[in-house]
Amino acid sequence: MVKMGIKPGPVKPTLARKQALAAIGQPHLMRYYEDVFNSLGVKCAQVLLTLEDLSNRKRYMKARRTFEQLFELGAIPVVNENDTVAVEELRFGDNDTLSAQVAALVDAKYLFLLTDVDGLYTANPSSDPTAMKIPIVEDINALEVDVNSGAGSNVGTGGMVTKLTAARIASAAGCQTVICLASVQSTAIEDVLQGKPGIGTIFLAAKKSAQGKKRWLLSVPIKGDVCVDEDGAKAVLNGMALPVSNCVSVEGDFGVQESVRILDENGAELGRGLSNYASRAIRDFLQRGPPTSDDEWDDDCDLDGPPELIHSNNVCITNPETLAESFVLRNITTYGSTLRFGDGDGEGGGEEEIEE
Repeated sequence: MVKMGIKPGPVKPTLARKQALAAIGQPHLMRYYEDVFNSLGVKCAQVLLTLEDLSNRKRYMKARRTFEQLFELGAIPVVNENDTVAVEELRFGDNDTLSAQVAALVDAKYLFLLTDVDGLYTANPSSDPTAMKIPIVEDINALEVDVNSGAGSNVGTGGMVTKLTAARIASAAGCQTVICLASVQSTAIEDVLQGKPGIGTIFLAAKKSAQGKKRWLLSVPIKGDVCVDEDGAKAVLNGMALPVSNCVSVEGDFGVQESVRILDENGAELGRGLSNYASRAIRDFLQRGPPTSDDEWDDDCDLDGPPELIHSNNVCITNPETLAESFVLRNITTYGSTLRFGDGDGEGGGEEEIEE
């Protein structure tokens, strides 16, 4: 916009106009990065990603290998969304989410979200004098904060809501997230790495992070929500399959093998997974009630697949409190899925799997 002499106005530009502006601005942005890194004797590289790149398992793995080679060559990847080709339905939409996805992709230890406030507050500190800074967050679900003030600038697309979303993704992937002032980044990052307290807000990484395919599930775009009862929540949090019969409500419109958030009855996010059934079929099932026999289940034309709404292999737990524990069975009915027995030491050692 600066290069073209365009100032922000009351009318939002079309997607095509924004994509054109992004194409004009991208080479100028990279020139600045290259000048800075050249002065330090370091090579940099440009990596443009779309949500579609990461939501496709094969493309996700190719991107991961590209990053590995860049690190091996000693180059610093500068990552941005590929705005010129990203369609509205498959956009990250903000750099907070993109950065969290990349952090998960490259097994990052830290994610720094640099912004115009020095951390997460209980409310907007610019409008509420009683707002208090939160130094450490162990469980995002337990937060009681007002973060609905939107983006901090007239050209931004983020805000504190997107930063909490990013922190949840990064935490599940074993990455510690720090929200701090951009103006003090030259000292803040080093202070955090040295373990100095009082820097911004730190979201602790899950002690038992998602790995392999389950980490990739964090990159698949969410198409809807499924709310589960207490038994369903226990099954998910213990690494078991989620039966259709434990679903109590559905939000959104999603198809087979599309990603959904799994919520408990209080609306807290437990995890994310790939649904075996479309939202329409689940709503029909909820209206009719559960089948009374196996024959009735088999005769149902919409639910003619397995009794699991989401298979255990297709669930990534995002609840930090649960990820800190071993997967152990407690107060759970056997659903005929993979059972994991841990030694209860929090590190997941001594596990064995039994397929029923």
